[in-house]
Amino acid sequence: MKNVSIGKVIIKRFRSFPSATLTFDNPLFVVGCNGSGKSNLADSFSFVSEAMASPLQAVFDRRGGIAAVRNRSSGRSYPPNLGLAFEFGPINGVAGGRFAFEVKALPNYGYQIVREQCLVRKSDGTRWWFDRKETNWESNAKGLTPALESSALSLPLIGGDERFAPVFRILSSMRVYSIEPAKLREMQDPDSGVSLRADGGNAASVLQELSRGDGSAEMKKAINNFLATIAPATKSVAPKKHGNKLSMQFSQEWGSDKNKKLTFDAFNMSDGTLRSLGLILA
Repeated sequence: MKNVSIGKVIIKRFRSFPSATLTFDNPLFVVGCNGSGKSNLADSFSFVSEAMASPLQAVFDRRGGIAAVRNRSSGRSYPPNLGLAFEFGPINGVAGGRFAFEVKALPNYGYQIVREQCLVRKSDGTRWWFDRKETNWESNAKGLTPALESSALSLPLIGGDERFAPVFRILSSMRVYSIEPAKLREMQDPDSGVSLRADGGNAASVLQELSRGDGSAEMKKAINNFLATIAPATKSVAPKKHGNKLSMQFSQEWGSDKNKKLTFDAFNMSDGTLRSLGLILA
């Protein structure tokens, strides 16, 4: 999948945001004092991505329930529902699109989906859409009749349909990382290494997976070049096996003729180097 540019995010009563509309550049650097909402902005991406793979109730529960997620400030916006919308640019024959939903809080920590919309604009001018109002479904995509539940999003139900699959893949593939250097220092349990965990706790497995198959030499070279740019003395990093555990080993060179070389385990490396490696692997 090619890189996707999220062009706009519209937030309504989510976390610390009563309402906000943010237009993105690539790259985007968000800077602010503590408590200004940077983490909550990042969580809007995590929230939607998780909602594509998990029941919405579970996504709320991981965050303390809808009462903890929905902004309850004294703003005058009405109705006081939680809502998120994402607009994205071109990818794989799709010119762009939009996905949005709105959730109403109910007594006893319940909730219901009051509105859900999706639009896909193909490069050839074709448009596919659906508009859901509570459990009422409208769409120009014939043959789609999902069994709607008041507490579940419909996009995950139809994400396998080729007309809406691009939106589903984009939203489900969004990732938010908060790399914890301590996790990269630890001995790690091996896994598939297909994707990096949010905290970087399987970095060695990801590094090992990237070293396999066609193009592995070029990938390894690219990783080492990025790392050397950030930490000039560090020339390479490689996974290291310890029985049923994995760690990472770094090689450093210095001197005018590069004749001095040492290897270090991950627990010897600085927070900055490990955090940078995690972002490279992401």
